[in-house]
Amino acid sequence: MSQLSTGLSRQEKQAQPPPSVTPLAVPPSQAAHLLSIGISRLYRLLRTGKLASYRDGRSRRIPMVAIHEYVARHLAADPNGWRQIRPRPQEYRKRRTNKT
Repeated sequence: MSQLSTGLSRQEKQAQPPPSVTPLAVPPSQAAHLLSIGISRLYRLLRTGKLASYRDGRSRRIPMVAIHEYVARHLAADPNGWRQIRPRPQEYRKRRTNKT
């Protein structure tokens, strides 16, 4: 063996959960995933200054603080605040499926 072995197979290494340490900054693709938006919309937020970022060499990074602040601003701007979305009642779903 030319490489040092950790005693884990390739599948075991890939199946390990991510480290419990929260990153300070994430790449744009991960930030888009965290915000549940597309990459194009994320870059639009970066261009307009609504989401802060910085360059690290050729890489762009978005601080987790900026992501949290963005979400907090949106929650504060909503007059009703945060509210849980309620699913449709069961009887409505049954009625709709019987119509077809």
